[in-house]
Amino acid sequence: MLLHIITGSIAVIAGLLALILKKGQKYHRLSGKVFVISMAIMALSGAYIAYLKPMMITLIAGFYTLHLVLTAYMVVKTPVKTHTQFDNYTPLSSCSLFCLSVYFGLQALNHASETFQGFSHEPYFFFALLSAIALIGDIRLLICKGLTHGHRLARHIWRMCFALYLAIGSFFGQGAKVLPETLSQSVLIEAPEPLILLAMIFWLLKTAMKSRKLASTITTSKSNTCKSTSS
Repeated sequence: MLLHIITGSIAVIAGLLALILKKGQKYHRLSGKVFVISMAIMALSGAYIAYLKPMMITLIAGFYTLHLVLTAYMVVKTPVKTHTQFDNYTPLSSCSLFCLSVYFGLQALNHASETFQGFSHEPYFFFALLSAIALIGDIRLLICKGLTHGHRLARHIWRMCFALYLAIGSFFGQGAKVLPETLSQSVLIEAPEPLILLAMIFWLLKTAMKSRKLASTITTSKSNTCKSTSS
């Protein structure tokens, strides 16, 4: 538990730094690596704790977070329009998470109390939806045999940001118990999560606009080249 708390705290700090630092630069890459390593340890330790309790929703959340950070990290380490052996196994991971989430969600629906291990079907089906979204992206990468520069960045951004969103939700949710009462009862404690989602949307839109502008420039350049050749 101590390892889970320490690495989770490091992950939140490193993730926020990666979010605000200039993208692609030395300190952004460094904070990103610290974020990935600390998130991986936090997710695995959290999943182990959840397995011992047991608490399947936390186990699913742990492995889903691990899936996000690893796939987000690997996509920027892979050249454009190529894929690695690692990418061949990611659909198996996201598909397994989807199936587990649906299974436990149905268990909750069919139980007399309409809960499973203290949770209703909603959080299980929520992770089923998230896993389905990740699965579609994982399959698309394999079908396309790699991604363009813009799609690589989009995959990296949403997965890293959503992993940070889950970490902050856990930190200010369960972790709020150890905070001073004035802070834990404040409305400010709910602010970080929507801010992370807004930041994710901002960077996705910015990436999309840059990709469209680049594609337009390339098309115009090719058109001018063709006209020049024909002349």
